[in-house]
Amino acid sequence: MKARLACIAVLLLIVLFFVFFPPYIKPYRATYTELGIPSSEQFSTGIRARAPWDLLLYDGYLYVGSGDFDLNTGPAEVWRYDLDKREWETCATLPEEEINRFVTIDGTPTIVGIDPTESWEYGNYYQLQDDEWTQKRVIPNGIHTFDMIEYKGMIFAGLGVPSGEYPIAVSKDGGETFNSVEMTKNGAPLDTSGSETVRVYDLFTFRGDLYALFIYGDRSPLTIELYRYDDGHFVFQSSWADRIKFKPISYVPVRAKAQYKGKLYLTTGNLYVTDEVDTLTKIILPNNETVFDLTVENGEMYLLCAARLSDGTIRTSVWKKTGRSPDSFSELFYYDYPVPPLSIAVSGKTFYIGMAFTAVEHDLNGTILRIDHR
Repeated sequence: MKARLACIAVLLLIVLFFVFFPPYIKPYRATYTELGIPSSEQFSTGIRARAPWDLLLYDGYLYVGSGDFDLNTGPAEVWRYDLDKREWETCATLPEEEINRFVTIDGTPTIVGIDPTESWEYGNYYQLQDDEWTQKRVIPNGIHTFDMIEYKGMIFAGLGVPSGEYPIAVSKDGGETFNSVEMTKNGAPLDTSGSETVRVYDLFTFRGDLYALFIYGDRSPLTIELYRYDDGHFVFQSSWADRIKFKPISYVPVRAKAQYKGKLYLTTGNLYVTDEVDTLTKIILPNNETVFDLTVENGEMYLLCAARLSDGTIRTSVWKKTGRSPDSFSELFYYDYPVPPLSIAVSGKTFYIGMAFTAVEHDLNGTILRIDHR
């Protein structure tokens, strides 16, 4: 009996060891294939409008969003790569200055209209229906639509609006019409007058609640506040001003966010994790890598990172979440490339990565790489 108990104890220790100290994954130098620069047909020089701000894999295609809503480079072309034919094609030209985010609404790929080239009386979103991107011009005061999300049968949009307006709209009829949602702080309606950049860049759900990340972009110090949806309006939850720092990667401060095994991860260039929204923990990787994007595919979480080495080389790497500790990640592979990464999409063991500087011109801005992981 003692021998049996001893064996059981040893087995438990082994299991616990591999849970908390996962097997070491030896990273390797990956070989990449350049798939081209789809946006180069619209932008002949290497301006940041070529940047592949987001990637989407859907129904045999890789979709790419590019453009620049600060430089006003619209109308925005939607490019896609046929995974079988291995060739690029343009599938839409949208009345937007930039395509910054793909989201999924009711199972349908959706583009949020970050900056309409038409009147700002209404903002847009676009849905892929019957192989065409259908325009939905239905969001009042939607100068900018930064994010969209479903919640309890409703569709919410995070907006950039004029001074005095609320930067959140809701649809209760499947996205056909939207109305402004009131925001309150300390028991009173939020007063957004006197500010030119009234914005909700991000909406997310966590543990059954819906949250909005609200920013006054033209105030110093920068106002960053979290609001929670409650009975028809958003109420102030907490300030994130001293808890989160942004790196100048893109116009949208939070590059990506995802839930994984009960925790919320988000990247601003810096990587953060939380299991209760009023506290954020910063995760620092070994070489202090900048985290450009993150994604969860097939039950696995991946980080897209890069670091500039002492010799000036830009080292791009992909990391995988391992172990139970929230800050436990293992590097899968790496490669050197003249420009940094920006966006990632994963299908099985195939990784698609969009490359671009977002602050300077470069001939390779907008390049899409494919890497077949071992």
